[in-house]
Amino acid sequence: MATAELTNPVIKYIDVGTVTNGSTATGNWTADDDYTIRHIFIKAGGQATTTSTATLRIDDYVITKDEALCATFGTDARTALLLNIPFKKTATFYYSIKNTEGADKDFTIELVMVKGS
Repeated sequence: MATAELTNPVIKYIDVGTVTNGSTATGNWTADDDYTIRHIFIKAGGQATTTSTATLRIDDYVITKDEALCATFGTDARTALLLNIPFKKTATFYYSIKNTEGADKDFTIELVMVKGS
């Protein structure tokens, strides 16, 4: 699925850090403005994941019921899951990434957003 054209995109890069194989890393980021999340890209070592999972939510809104494969969200505009999630100023995006790639990996998350919601 190709992404729709985005006007004035804002990208938030989250460096999750090295996650040892079999371990889980958690964290969060609080919005500094009103946004709409259009894509969430989760990568391991700059590449697509194969078996790792994520649990994602914004405050009380749960994006992933229990957990989802990180690869479900895509890794670029050609494979992106097109989202339309309001992300209000001062709301907090929470993530939990479980590494099951078979080796320690450096995980990153990119929130591709547009201003406003």
